[in-house]
Amino acid sequence: EDRPASRNLDHKMVSAVHGSLIETDIPCKVYILHINEQLPPAERFVIQDLDETHLLVQPHRLEYVKAEVKAWQQKNQFAPPADLRQT
Repeated sequence: EDRPASRNLDHKMVSAVHGSLIETDIPCKVYILHINEQLPPAERFVIQDLDETHLLVQPHRLEYVKAEVKAWQQKNQFAPPADLRQT
């Protein structure tokens, strides 16, 4: 049977998702995935884990993610004891 080539293709629906791309280092990405998993499913913000350093997240949750990462970085930043600081 002679069919046009376009009729032989499977017709699949394509869905597009609006998101914000986050590019970060691996430890920070692991932390972001951790805070995402701690939330109830309805509140999770990661749309797609793209690769080692990229995540696609819900745009309306981007500021939340930035604030959480900033707090985590400040908490884990090394500060030498006062007696070791140079004056």
